[in-house]
Amino acid sequence: MSTENNRSSERQESTEYQTKLTVHERDQFTCDNCRETFADTLSLDVDHGVQRGQGGSNVIQNKSSKCRRCHEAKHGERDHAPTIRSRSTKDMIPKDFRWFPNFWKNQLPALSELAVDCRIQPKFNIAESKSYMAWHIPIGDLRELDRALSEMDNIRYESVESY
Repeated sequence: MSTENNRSSERQESTEYQTKLTVHERDQFTCDNCRETFADTLSLDVDHGVQRGQGGSNVIQNKSSKCRRCHEAKHGERDHAPTIRSRSTKDMIPKDFRWFPNFWKNQLPALSELAVDCRIQPKFNIAESKSYMAWHIPIGDLRELDRALSEMDNIRYESVESY
């Protein structure tokens, strides 16, 4: 009986690995959140879009690739997924400072929606002291915006890849 249990366990592990590999190959070894590409499956987790505890199924269509940082952030095991942070240095006069939050809250999301039909949604004060203002923009959103802008013919744009 023990040998049969071992074989069953080995088959299950083999099936889980094959499923993981299939998901990562479909996603081209790219995290669906930060959109970073990895060379191997060890850096990526398989994530359920709709969690099984919330009624999600275990089918491949409900699974996606997430890097460890993004997966941990999704499940609350870290403060936030990879982001670009901008913060106030508090050296602007109040009249000028109002443009700073307006840029992050309104202008950047509206411009990104016009450019790539995808609205970047900066997050405010994630894991930060309330003593200053900070905005966090998901790296994946910026990568997608960079890719789309670099492909547009009607603007002069230099992709971050050229730096």
